[in-house]
Amino acid sequence: MANIKTKVILVGIGGASCSGKTTLTKHMKDIIPNSVIVHQDVCIDLDPEEMLSTHQELNTKNWDAPSAIDWSRMRKFLRDVKSFGNIPPDHIGYDTWGDGRNIPIDENKADAWKARFQDLEQRCLVAANTKVIWVLVDGFMLYWDQDVIRQLDVCIFLRAPKHILKKRREMQFQFLPQPGVPWIDPEGYWDIVCYPEYVAAHQDLFKDGNVETGEPSESQVKGLLVIEPEAKEKMDMIDIVETCLEKLACVTSDLMGLTM
Repeated sequence: MANIKTKVILVGIGGASCSGKTTLTKHMKDIIPNSVIVHQDVCIDLDPEEMLSTHQELNTKNWDAPSAIDWSRMRKFLRDVKSFGNIPPDHIGYDTWGDGRNIPIDENKADAWKARFQDLEQRCLVAANTKVIWVLVDGFMLYWDQDVIRQLDVCIFLRAPKHILKKRREMQFQFLPQPGVPWIDPEGYWDIVCYPEYVAAHQDLFKDGNVETGEPSESQVKGLLVIEPEAKEKMDMIDIVETCLEKLACVTSDLMGLTM
């Protein structure tokens, strides 16, 4: 085929710190062809660190407020990815930043989804003369900025109870604000800074501002898929992955004008 076009589909995967975003994103990348991961963490404003606000009660830098993100950089990054159809060559993906745990999934189901997305990829190429690139954007503050939200084609949000998030943060959280210099939460950081910042930044996403149990409000993000693995009917990782892939397959088909 001549003059093959490129279509970039941006998939937002948001949620609190240690909600499982990175683990989910990695499984999706392993399944979806022509996919790449972008961590919002690479847009944290580190230059200089002094620009970060200081939390007065703990006398520590606040890495979890919206102001910690270099929003102009992130907006431009996503616009460039969508416009030019590739990841800028100077982009670096940091797997060590909030690296997810290795939670295995059913290989037979994963292989079935790989085949389905390979078929979808070919259908897009044959029917629309278009190569699709799926960009998986993983971010703890992904749904705060309206310009960033508008650029996302699929919006997913992982939600877990506060006590589970806290336990995971204590066990597995990793963050390297400088190479070789890991961040360690000061005493009380989760309860006084991290979790309150998460709640405050996401209140507009849910009815009555109820971040912990409320339904999506649609006022901030339309079509938000909220997944709660720890709800009454607990979901295994493969259940979460399949739910997200089903949503993504439907949206891709709609955007490309294909029938399911």
